[in-house]
Amino acid sequence: MKKQRCSEKINLFDLLSEEIVFIILDCLNTNPFDKKSFSLVCKSFYITESKHRKKLKPLRQEHLPAVLIRYSNTTHLDLSLCPRINDHSLFAISKITSFTLQSIDLSRSWGFSSSGLLSLTLSCKNLKEIDISNAVSLKDAGAAALAEAKNLEKLWMGRCKMVTDMGVGCIAVGCKNLKLISLKWCLGVGDLGVGLIAVKCKEIRSLDLSYLPITNKCLPSILKLQHLEDLILEGCFGIDDCSLAALKHRCKSLKVLDMSSCQNISHLGLSSLTSSIGGLQQLTLAHGSPVTLSIANGLKKLSMLQSIKLDGSVVTRAGLKAIGDWCVSLKELSLSKCDGVTDEGLSYVATKHRDLRKLDITCCRKISDVSITHVTSSCTGLTSLRMESCTLVPREAFVLIGQRCRFLEELDLTDNEIDDEGLKSISRCSKLSVLKLGICLNITDGGLAHVGMCCSKLKELDLYRCVGIMDSGILTIACGCPDLEMINIAYLKDITDSSLLSLSKCSRLNTFESRGCPLITSLGLAAIAVGCKQLIKLDIKWCHNINDVGMLPLAHFSQNLRQINLSYTSVTDVGLLSLASISCLQNMTILHVKGLSPNGLAAALLACGGITKVKLQAAFKQLLPQPLIDHLQARGCVFQWRNKAELDPKSWKLLLEDTVP
Repeated sequence: MKKQRCSEKINLFDLLSEEIVFIILDCLNTNPFDKKSFSLVCKSFYITESKHRKKLKPLRQEHLPAVLIRYSNTTHLDLSLCPRINDHSLFAISKITSFTLQSIDLSRSWGFSSSGLLSLTLSCKNLKEIDISNAVSLKDAGAAALAEAKNLEKLWMGRCKMVTDMGVGCIAVGCKNLKLISLKWCLGVGDLGVGLIAVKCKEIRSLDLSYLPITNKCLPSILKLQHLEDLILEGCFGIDDCSLAALKHRCKSLKVLDMSSCQNISHLGLSSLTSSIGGLQQLTLAHGSPVTLSIANGLKKLSMLQSIKLDGSVVTRAGLKAIGDWCVSLKELSLSKCDGVTDEGLSYVATKHRDLRKLDITCCRKISDVSITHVTSSCTGLTSLRMESCTLVPREAFVLIGQRCRFLEELDLTDNEIDDEGLKSISRCSKLSVLKLGICLNITDGGLAHVGMCCSKLKELDLYRCVGIMDSGILTIACGCPDLEMINIAYLKDITDSSLLSLSKCSRLNTFESRGCPLITSLGLAAIAVGCKQLIKLDIKWCHNINDVGMLPLAHFSQNLRQINLSYTSVTDVGLLSLASISCLQNMTILHVKGLSPNGLAAALLACGGITKVKLQAAFKQLLPQPLIDHLQARGCVFQWRNKAELDPKSWKLLLEDTVP
């Protein structure tokens, strides 16, 4: 009997090694609360989970010390959800994680100074990655503090506008192991600072100099970098043809080059540049000079090129045909919003580059079924096709996409003439994971049913303003696409709670947009809250029948919720205050909610300790106590005040059609 009792007390998990338990924990990545539940089983599980976790993304600054003490093996610390990080927080991080910390993200944080950064870089000797993007008040003293991170390999400093060449020079001297640095929008940094980076940091692989006031003076030093693979020069208006013509150094390692919005560069400059970077694989020339025959011929030298992006540029017929004559076999071509793309040019390119995998022809309004015929017959290996607002393409042409391009994983048909026959054909693309059908007014439940039955891997579905879709169509999607993560059913006015009850079975759903669905009630929302516990973003604007009854299940079950739009709902003070129990909640839009009082709103905002952004009617600005607003702003909350009703950004086309006789 004693032996039997002893055997009953044995915990089978105690027989597993720590390594095996770690493997089990590695599998619990679907729901962030799974590991928390695991740790609450028993004391040994609590300790094991604490040892296992290496990456942290805290919600509150005040909890940092306790969290870091528990998770003593933290190597990656993401503070992007903590807007207010002061020096005391950085001192605590420096002390607790001095031997383990390798990466820290402060890109959405403010309130710290050079003293806090210095403590961090001096104490954490193993620090390899720092992101301080958007630290607009950071000066050269802060940059000098970063220079003490001697083992730093990756540094993001986007929008650190007060840092000058002197600060960047300190980083160049102190951080010689840098492999990536982003100086995007660091307007105080010029040729001198960039030149010092190029001279001192010989291991640089990736360099982002977007919108810096640099000229040709620093380019030779940059191209001498023997390991440089990724160079971004977007919006560098000081670089022109003369700058590029003076280049004499060849950068054999460069694979990715972005020269978007460099409008002072013509075919002459590009010809000089391509002579120096023969191994280039990806080139972006968006919003630049017109793509003429001369430019296309100049780029012909790039024998390794696989991807070219010309978004927003004027493309001539001769230029597009010249791209088709390149000897290289392009894998990706982006012509989004390119004026000048015609059937003749696009068809020619498609027949010549049969290995295309990604094609973006968004808003190419001059193409018709002729282009689609050539694209689908020649580029049968396409995995991504974006063709929003190709309004001259007739509905019959969309059948060809499903018949010939069976490997598609992403398809954007927003604002097109596709009908149910087209959807039936597209449903043959069994690998489809992203499908966008917004403002496709000819589709109905019948066509959507084929997608639900055949596209089981679908993760994102956009049905914005698809007025022919009703509950039965949503039911087939919910039943056939169990891995659905995002769905937009905004302004589907015939959708009822039945659709939400169906979608509640999609346990991985994290983004749900249902604005302008007047028949949806709190009952349907409660079903979503109970079934979709990974919900992160919720938009129920203009859902008048949703009230406090819907907020209570959200408050209890949707603990991952970060963003919510409650505008024009029937929520009152009670419902809004209940949302304060959602510790992840950061972003709220609350416009024209008649049931709210100033006192109720003030109590809710004060109780939502993690709120970082709130959009309110301007009338509340005078009704809320100024000390409360000051307190919330000091805590890291940003207020956006609105005077008028906001226009839906996607509805311009429909409004225009209503006004034109």
